[in-house]
Amino acid sequence: MKVISIISTIFILALTSCNSWLDITPKDTVDEDKLFTTGDGYRNVLNGVYSQMASTSMYGQELSWGMLDVLAQLYQSRGFTSGSTYYKFSTYNYSDKNTKSIIEKIWSQAYNSIANCNSLLSKIDKTDSTLFRALNHEKLLIKGEALALRAFLHFDMLRLFAPAPDVQDTKNYIPYFTVYPSTFEPDRSVKEVLEYAIKDLEEAKNLVAPHDTIDWRYMLTDNLRIYYNGTDSDANQDLFFKNRGFRMNYLAVCALLARVYNYMGEFDATYYQKSYDIAEHVLTFNLTPDKSKSNLLFTPYNDTDVNKKRYEEVIFCLSNQKLLENYEYLTTTTSRDKINFYLQATSTLFDDNADVRRTNTTEAIGRNQICTKNIAPTGAIGKYVYCQDMLPMIRISELYYIQAEYLIRQNDLSGAIEKIDAVRKARNCQIGSMGVMAKNINDLESFKKEVAKEALRDFMQEGQAFFYYKRFKLLPKSGMKESDMVLPKPDNETIH
Repeated sequence: MKVISIISTIFILALTSCNSWLDITPKDTVDEDKLFTTGDGYRNVLNGVYSQMASTSMYGQELSWGMLDVLAQLYQSRGFTSGSTYYKFSTYNYSDKNTKSIIEKIWSQAYNSIANCNSLLSKIDKTDSTLFRALNHEKLLIKGEALALRAFLHFDMLRLFAPAPDVQDTKNYIPYFTVYPSTFEPDRSVKEVLEYAIKDLEEAKNLVAPHDTIDWRYMLTDNLRIYYNGTDSDANQDLFFKNRGFRMNYLAVCALLARVYNYMGEFDATYYQKSYDIAEHVLTFNLTPDKSKSNLLFTPYNDTDVNKKRYEEVIFCLSNQKLLENYEYLTTTTSRDKINFYLQATSTLFDDNADVRRTNTTEAIGRNQICTKNIAPTGAIGKYVYCQDMLPMIRISELYYIQAEYLIRQNDLSGAIEKIDAVRKARNCQIGSMGVMAKNINDLESFKKEVAKEALRDFMQEGQAFFYYKRFKLLPKSGMKESDMVLPKPDNETIH
């Protein structure tokens, strides 16, 4: 077994976000013992993890609208210059030096972020709560977010570097680091990694709950979860506690648990029920103390022309203030690596011409279509200003797909279709007996194919469709192999 050395360096990063709770002064490498002598030091380390996750080599590009959506065949390969890195990813060429470099960066940055979470977690229990501005309340919140991020990152490394879950598969694939510092951690099986992630998330859920569900529940409403307009009663509250949608908030932890429970269902079918139940908990959660808003709602389909990311539906996201700039540079540069993110043919990608994901989130460029989520609208920017830097990680449509999967596994065909139709209704698609789902779904296998198509449409440029194809063991490109859905681990697994 190969030894993995984790050499974590704590960096206080200048975070690229419009959310002022993330604004910190850039510094050089910081001595850990000195850093953790104040509550603000813990804030800075946690903020640094969020910032690193939002970088272009991770969810700021490659694990959202970049590499992952290329692998999912969201884009036509002819939009990439022949021989370019994305062209090679579109053909699953992982041996090329440039594709290997991107994969290595994903691995190293993910595990470095995990190590920074572990560094924080190794010290926080021994730190006096009086060092934190909000005392023990803040201490528990920071610990909960760090545990949730550790689980989030390990789970995505599992989804990338291990095959889809299979009860017969007992091989070991990736390590799960819980100790800091650490020079060795054995690779673990898919089931073992999931067990560790579930343990972290269930603890995290209880730690963040007091803040998000009791004292400041209303902060999970969309106008406080995603943006702050300065008119609410919490105007004088510490900025660190605002914009909970950009952090591992209670609903995000629960939604992530639903995602992980669903993955675990292959090994223990009771987890499909658990995934349904916790998804229901999120979807029906009373967001305000006076219960004036009882659940998360879909963005009205007539509001998506300038609200292309449908921010009301996003439970957890990251922020990269240079997102639009970075995206524009890649699509306008004249270099040999110029990228045209031409979507699959409209007739292939969409099955309903009235679908707002087609009419309001794509744009014709000659005879091709592009996604406009990361392109500022012309003219009045409207609600796009609230989400221009947003990198959606979890949205409520996924919870409906999870619930639908449980129901189809229970042979409740009509119930499963009803859940998918709830999403499609919000997208202005025809539903019911005349809808596509009722016509095309008649068993679990047909369900998988249709939901994978829905994921490709609903999570355009968000990187999630790849994981649907992989878990359902569907191949998005003719001639590819199931092994093409597993990224090779870097040759050098030392993480600096």
